[in-house]
Formats: sequence, C-alpha cells, structure tokens
Amino acid sequence: MRKLLSWRLSSLFAALLVSLLCFTVSAAADESMPAVDPACSAGDPLLALDADCPGADQPMQSFGAAAAVGNPGRPDDALPPSCRLHAEAIFWTADDWLLLSRALAADPSPCGDYYVSIPPQSADHKKLRGLQDDLVRALGPRIHPVAEITLGTLTGWANWVTGAPGRTWLDAGVEFRHRMTEAGYRIDLAETWLLNEFDRSTRRDEPPYTRAAMRDLVRGLYDGGGTEPPSPGIVEIGIAYTHQNIPDVPQYKAEMESWLEDSAFWSDVGPRIRFLTKEAYPDARFWGVAGSSRHERTDHLTQYMEHLINLVEAGPPEVEGVRRFLRRSFLPLGNATWPAFGPDPYSPPFCCGHGWTLVPLDEMLHFVSEQVYSVRHYAGSHPQGAPAGRLGFSWQPTNNFKLPAAEWLAARQAIAARIASAIHYAYRQGGASAEGACSPPESGADWCSGGDVPGAAFTDVWQTFESWD
Repeated sequence: MRKLLSWRLSSLFAALLVSLLCFTVSAAADESMPAVDPACSAGDPLLALDADCPGADQPMQSFGAAAAVGNPGRPDDALPPSCRLHAEAIFWTADDWLLLSRALAADPSPCGDYYVSIPPQSADHKKLRGLQDDLVRALGPRIHPVAEITLGTLTGWANWVTGAPGRTWLDAGVEFRHRMTEAGYRIDLAETWLLNEFDRSTRRDEPPYTRAAMRDLVRGLYDGGGTEPPSPGIVEIGIAYTHQNIPDVPQYKAEMESWLEDSAFWSDVGPRIRFLTKEAYPDARFWGVAGSSRHERTDHLTQYMEHLINLVEAGPPEVEGVRRFLRRSFLPLGNATWPAFGPDPYSPPFCCGHGWTLVPLDEMLHFVSEQVYSVRHYAGSHPQGAPAGRLGFSWQPTNNFKLPAAEWLAARQAIAARIASAIHYAYRQGGASAEGACSPPESGADWCSGGDVPGAAFTDVWQTFESWD
C-alpha cells in the first residue's frame, strides 16, 4: 500500500481542512484556472479526496477499490511493423484529465503512446494527487500518467526553495521525485514528470528561474539525486510574451537565439529531457480566414507552431549540439482550450492565457483537427528532424460561454474525441498521412475545411524564424 494512500486511510474520518484561497497559475497562466480545486465540484469522490476537498470522507471500500486497480503492464516497446511513425502525444491538463484520457483510450492509434499530465492540488502546488495516476494507468498500457511540477504561485516549488535556509533547486527536484515515488508513479511503465516551465526569465537568464537554477532542478528531477531510477522527463517552454500576436517578434527572436547559443546549458539539460515542448497556442483570429485554402492555413499554423525548430535548423554550426537535441525531443504544444479569451485582456498584455478561441464548437473541432494536420504535415515534409511523431495540446476547458452543465460536458467530450480521432488516423498503421486528421476512412467527413472568424487575417511575422540573424 502506498505511503500516501496509507496516510489518507488512517485519517479517513478526520476532518479535512478547507482549501485555502490562493493564486493559481497554469502552464498557460490562463484566465480559467480557479482558486478552488475543480475536483471539489466534479462529483467524483476519488478526485475530491486527492484534492483535500471539504467533506471528502468516503467509506473504506471506495478507497480499497481504487487501490486495487490492476497494473495492465507495459507492452513490448516494438510497434507494429507497418507504423511509419511512433506517435507520442503530450497533453498538459489543468482539469478534466480523466475525460481526456478516456477519449484517447477509446480511439487510440496503434502506433501511439499518450502522456497525460496530472496537475498538483490547487490549494498547495507541491502536493501530488495520489490516486489519479492509478485511474489514468488503468485505461491502458500506452496511456501514461505524468506528474506536473509547478514552479510559480504562492504554493509552488519556488516558494519551497525560498521557504527554508539552505534549500536549493537541486533539492526541489530530488524532493519531487521522492513524492512521485510515494504517490505511486511507475517509472518502469514510462511514467515521468513534467516541468512547468522554462519561462521568459530562463530565456533571459535572470531571476526567478535562471538557467543555473533550472539546470540544477532538472538534474534532481532526472534521478532524485541518485536515489531514484533515472527518468528523462518533459519540459515546457512557456507561452508568456510569445503568443501569436505579440507586437515585438524580433526581440523575442533575438532572445531565443542568445539562449540557443548557450551550449553549456543545453548540453547539461539535454540528456535529462525526453520531450521539450514549446507552448505555441495558435489563435483562431489568425487561422479562420473565410475562403482561405487548407494550404494557406497550414503554412501559417506551422510558421508559428514550429518556429523554434525552424530557427534551430537555420542556425549556425555553433548550435549543432542543441540542433541534435531538438531533432530528437522537440514538439509544439497546440491549443485545445475552448473557449479561451486570448492573451489580450490581461495586464500586462500577452503575459498569460491561451490563443483566442471564442468560436462556435464546430469551428473549434475544425481548429484542433487542422493543428494535428499541420504538425503531421510538417513532420512528413521534414523526415530527418523534429517533430517526427511528436505532438501535443494544452487542455484547459473553460466555460466562458456559460453553457448549461449537460451541454458543456458534451462539448468537452466532442473536442476530446475529435483530438483522439485526428491523432489516430493521422498516425495509424500503413499509409497514414496528415489527411487522416481531417477525414477518418470511409467517414465522408472533412474536419479541415477551416473557419469563418469575423475579422480574421493571416500574419507572416513568424516566417522570420526560418532564418538566423
């Protein structure tokens, strides 16, 4: 029995503390992340227990059933011989991770593995949810729960580092790996950690997350300071001030080039990172141009979503080391958050949020499908480099349209199912191609016919990343 579960069982009938109100900033620092944990209103007793929700005490047999979830085992890593690409799909989630995971498990690619992050508790971002990895793992051997380590907010790991004399970022990584073990994560089943995130301060090498600090943190996360099995994890490069409509793309590009030239940083963290993902959340206002062709939309989506790998590939010989690293690890993290306000309403602008998706549900289904199509199409035209079979999405459903509960649930299920189908048929066996993201075989459907977003217009500013200054 796990330490964490045993602790909870021993205090089943004790009163739980009411969750403290705190700032909650996601990987995207989106508008929707509530101060109260969403698990407390989900109606699921296992979610509620994990989140320390008020009144979450449950009968003993409920927890026994959760603990008895069988380990389905790890299959032979060999894929079917007809798989052209090994699809590896990464999902950062703020909530609804089980809904998403179930949709992926119901319509999987035979050539794919799916990595679904489980956020920490909202009231304390240093605490893991001790039962959720069981529930995700039970969905199948290629659906992998991932533990998110959150640095920011009043209760994140930056607060832990500064909360006592002598603590270091290396200590934080070591401690997090210990907590993963206590929570029951299975490194032997390809379960790992997700670092949220290298942000603008890392890019600029300034506090709070300097490059030296992040090198130490990643070192601790990799093997717990030598006390845990080595596990190369997932690292996100944050969205802040890099949205599709930022006003100063040249400044961002110059900062990114300077960071990529820091060979000591990349040579240190590279061997400890399996997937490096850039949060690149496309904005429907730069996609849904009425009357545009799929070719036009794909070009503009990939200019933005693949801008980091485009820049590296255009770089000088001095960045060859990081170029090799990104070729084996890079993927863009797309935008599956609906309906999102976009980065414009925030202060300061572009600090936070996803790309704008205040579109009808049907247009959102087309939008996520075309993101999958674009990534798969780019991979097919760049077979020697990134992203190969790697792709991903940020998943943070936000009921900004105030839909009734049943309609809101159906909408989330529809988006999750569309993502699952798009990945399945774009990365299936045999003659899989990008077209599968748009038209499942014999369906007669076309999920890549674009949108009609009022005022939408393409932007060519991201084309500049196809050259090195």
